[in-house]
Amino acid sequence: MNGKTVHDADPYWQTYYNDAFQFGMGAEDILQALAAVPAVHTWCDLGSGSESLLWSIPLTAHHLIAVDIDPERLAILSRFAARRQPRPAYETALTLCNRTRADFAQRCRALAGTIVADCLASPALPLAPASTDLITQFGLLGLTTDPPHFLDAWRRAHAPLAPGGWCAGANWIPEPSRQHGRVALTDRLYRHAFADAGIRPHLLRRVASSDPQFPSLWLYLGRKQ
Repeated sequence: MNGKTVHDADPYWQTYYNDAFQFGMGAEDILQALAAVPAVHTWCDLGSGSESLLWSIPLTAHHLIAVDIDPERLAILSRFAARRQPRPAYETALTLCNRTRADFAQRCRALAGTIVADCLASPALPLAPASTDLITQFGLLGLTTDPPHFLDAWRRAHAPLAPGGWCAGANWIPEPSRQHGRVALTDRLYRHAFADAGIRPHLLRRVASSDPQFPSLWLYLGRKQ
């Protein structure tokens, strides 16, 4: 994720997706939703942090570009991809998605590059318009400050999406004491964003989470018209 997250790079890496897979926090719902995306040539994961390879498990993408403001998170991701060995939580994800270790190694080889960029503030992403078949974000847009910021960031995030391309993502909703400075996400706001970007929603729902700091999340899947 981009911007200010619940942990810095290495603690986040160790806390959420290291040992046992943490059921009930939304990850299994995201994996199930991503399984509906058809094979794509180019995938861009925005605000990727260190975890793009977890979300790659149900996907088939030939080239992955990970974009994040934090070079340390991208370095963790690159080192992990180079090893091509799934951690315990990833092993569970492979089982849930009916994938093998060989499949995971293939996903690691698909990491074609990383880009350091602020996806929430940059006037334009360093990607050509209509050049990407799949754009994802997991946690990024929930860090916007208000509806206009969310809509602007959404519009710029999906400018590289090609006609017929897919988008998918999830944004965790903090408990009230952590809500200050974050946009209040609603069904109406998401549907406004979809319509504004010319994307047809295929899935949009709020999912409960067992994480007391983030007790629910919005999950979506859409296709550019």
